[in-house]
Amino acid sequence: MNTIPGTNVALKVYEPTGARPYLRNASEKAQRRGLLAMVHIAKKDLRLREDEYEMILRGFGVASSGELNIPQLERLVKYLKRLGWKPVRSRRKKPAPPDARLAALRARCVEVAKTMENGEKRLAGLAAKICGFASLTWCRDAAKLERLLAVLGSIKEKEVAA
Repeated sequence: MNTIPGTNVALKVYEPTGARPYLRNASEKAQRRGLLAMVHIAKKDLRLREDEYEMILRGFGVASSGELNIPQLERLVKYLKRLGWKPVRSRRKKPAPPDARLAALRARCVEVAKTMENGEKRLAGLAAKICGFASLTWCRDAAKLERLLAVLGSIKEKEVAA
């Protein structure tokens, strides 16, 4: 047993064991990684010194937050919130809704087909062959629509060259 410097109060020192808790599936692994990230962000945001952080971990009987299981990590995050930490949601830009992108690709396919000879019939046949649907409105795969657009473009180029 060590003592707190300047006092005669006994202090138990926990040595890192390197042990990691057993996790059953990928979902638990992702949850644990997220909780560990929250702990470290909170530590930084609260400007906790190493000795303060170690004292908090001693309350859990570990030397490192990596040794904590999911329920312990949740309690640690809850404790850090009581200390005044407020998690902030990231402000990432949301991608355009997939329906808007799909609609734009469909419109472009129709536009290119209109400039071709017998384009509407060709578009229906190519859509059935490439997308698997006779109607473009049923195709929800952007990669297939992009491929269809590329095929229409190459056919149009061959017609112009001929």
